[in-house]
Amino acid sequence: MERERQTGVATATGTGSAEPELIIVNREPFNAECPLSVQAESITPNHLFYVRNHFPIPACGASDWRLVIAGEVERPYELTYEQFLALPSRSLVVTMECAGNGRASLRPKTPGDQWQYGAVSTAEWTGVPLGTVLAAAGLTAGAREIVVEGADQGRVAGKDEPIQYARGLELEKALHADTLLAYAMNGEPLPVEHGFPVRLVVPGWYGMAAVKWVNRIDVISGRFTGFYQAERYIIDYPERGETTVTPLTTMRTRSLITAPEAGATLARGQQLVRGLAWSGDAPVTRVEVSVDDGETWEAADLVGDPDPYTWRLWEFRWHAARVGPVTLRSRAFDAAGNSQPVEPEWNRLGYANNAIQAIDVLVE
Repeated sequence: MERERQTGVATATGTGSAEPELIIVNREPFNAECPLSVQAESITPNHLFYVRNHFPIPACGASDWRLVIAGEVERPYELTYEQFLALPSRSLVVTMECAGNGRASLRPKTPGDQWQYGAVSTAEWTGVPLGTVLAAAGLTAGAREIVVEGADQGRVAGKDEPIQYARGLELEKALHADTLLAYAMNGEPLPVEHGFPVRLVVPGWYGMAAVKWVNRIDVISGRFTGFYQAERYIIDYPERGETTVTPLTTMRTRSLITAPEAGATLARGQQLVRGLAWSGDAPVTRVEVSVDDGETWEAADLVGDPDPYTWRLWEFRWHAARVGPVTLRSRAFDAAGNSQPVEPEWNRLGYANNAIQAIDVLVE
C-alpha cells in the first residue's frame, strides 16, 4: 500500500487541524507512525504516539466495561471501571516500539505493514500493577502463565473463526511491580485508539505485549498458544531448517537519527545530529555516530540520566568540511553489553529489525 502523510493529526476516527502529522501506514485497520523529525523530546504527545491496530477498534464504554479475572485462581472475580480506578496505582515513563518497526527496510520483503522507523514512542503511563489484580484473585499452585485478552477481534486469513487479540506472560513478568494495567496516558484518560478503558503496559517489551481494550485476564496452567503468541510476533527461521518458534518479548538495542532528515541538504560547517536510543534489556550507556558510512565512529553526547524503560536523547556536533554526499549512521550500546548489527537479521515475518540505520544527506 502506498504510504500517506496526512495533514493534521491523524487518528483512528478522523483528522484534527493541528500540526505536526502522523504518517498513515494502513487505513483499515488504522495504523500510523510518527515522523522521526518531530521526536525531539523525552515524552511523545498523545496525538503523535504511533498507532497499531490488528482489527477494527471495539466499542468500549466505561459504564459497561468489566475486567474478568479467571482460570487458575482461588477467587475468580470481576471489576467495574470505578472499582478498578479505586485500586492503588503508579506512573511510569515507558518507551514502546512496534515489533515491526523498520520492516520496510528488510530484503527480501516480508509480509505485514511496511513500517519505516516511526513506530516507536514514549509516554507516561498511569495504572494498576497487574500483580495487584492477580493477588486479589489468589493464584493456585498450578498457575504458570497469565493471558491478557483485549476486546478487539476479527478475521485472519487461513482461520475459520474470528481471532481475539491476546498475549501471554510468564508469572515473573506478570507479577513484576512495573507491569501495569494502564488507564491514563500522559496524564489523560487513554485515547480510544490507545486502548481505552485499560491497556496493558509491559516495560522493556515490544508493543505487541501491550494489549489494548483489556477485558479479561486468564491464569493458565500451561503455555499459551494463541494466534498472536504462536503464529505471529514470533522469531523463526524456516529457511534455515529451524523448527523452534520463539515468541517475541524484549526490545532489542536501537538508535535512530531524528535530525537531519534523510535527503536533507546541509551547509558546510557546524551541524548538529540528533537522535534517540533505547534498549529493552538495560539502560543505554553509549551512542556512537559515523559520518563516513561506518568507517569510523565517535561518541555522541547523551542527554539526561539513564533509565531502563525509556529512550535517551543524544546529540553529536559535526563539522561538515567537505561538500558532496554523506552517509550518517548511529549505533547504541546498553549496560548489558548489547549493541546493533550492521545488517538486519532477516526473519520470515520481519520483526525486531534493529540494524544500524543509514541516513544520506548532501553537503553543499
